Formats: sequence, structure tokens, C-alpha cells
Amino acid sequence: MLRSLRELVIIPEHAKRTETEEFRKSKERLQEDGHYRCWVCGTTERLQVHHYGIEWSLAHLADWNKVKAFCEEWDPYGYGHLLRNIPLKSPDDIRNLLVLCEPHHIGIDHRDEESGIGIHELTFPIFLIQKLSIKGIDAVPQSEETLQHAEETIKKELPEAVE
Repeated sequence: MLRSLRELVIIPEHAKRTETEEFRKSKERLQEDGHYRCWVCGTTERLQVHHYGIEWSLAHLADWNKVKAFCEEWDPYGYGHLLRNIPLKSPDDIRNLLVLCEPHHIGIDHRDEESGIGIHELTFPIFLIQKLSIKGIDAVPQSEETLQHAEETIKKELPEAVE
């Protein structure tokens, strides 16, 4: 299925992003704790760190109590539970970070610059199926894979899914 989405959002003006000391320390902790691999595909190549609960550019709009509650509920590495008694006040807090490879973070498909497999390019349910699908069966064509190839794989491996 091919569809176009239009997103309307107001992103307040903000200072140019710089890497904070907290962000550097959070990345180091993710590495030390063995989480420095893509949360979706597991690769250790071309890694980046995504602000998943509240984007850095939207931090001025954040209700930090709500962000903290969200990061405790959706807690991919366990830091939300581990640090539950400590206030969360910054998008660079380790509880708000998710390690992704470049394609699963900002990946734009170079064959079609209006699509990609990254969290910034897909709706969240479609992004998640890349992590939650049966290994080798991708509803979202991965880098260098055509839509036709992905569809043929699904038809072959899961014929009941396309009836």
C-alpha cells in the first residue's frame, strides 16, 4: 500500500542543538550497559541516539511529569523503572533515549526521497512492525529492497496474510 501523510505541527523556535554533557554521559551509559545496538534490527553499525519520548526541538512544550510517566511505561532499557524516584527534566535524560542505526533513525530511501524506514519517516505502528515482525519478513521494504520483493516474500512465507 502506498499512502501520503501530511503532518501539521508547530515547532517553537529554539537554539541550535548542541551535544550536552548529559547527552554524552547518557550515550556512554548506554554503551557501558550493553545497549549500544539498534533497537530495531540489532546492528552495531552507524548508530545514532533518538529522543523518543520528547523530541529535543519540542522540549519547551513538555510537561516533564507526563514525559517521566511515559518513559516509565514505555521503558526499552529499564532506566524508567531504575530511576523512577529521580525527576526527569531534560530530553537528554537516558530514560528518553533510544539507540537506532541511521536507517532506522533518519533513513531516507535514496531511491525515493519521500520515503524511508526511519522513525522520523513513518507512523509509529508502521515503524514498530520492523522490530516486531517475523525475522526476514518485512512489511516495510528495507534499504535496497523493493516494494515488489517485500510483497513477494510475504506472499511466499505467509500466504494467509494476503488473502
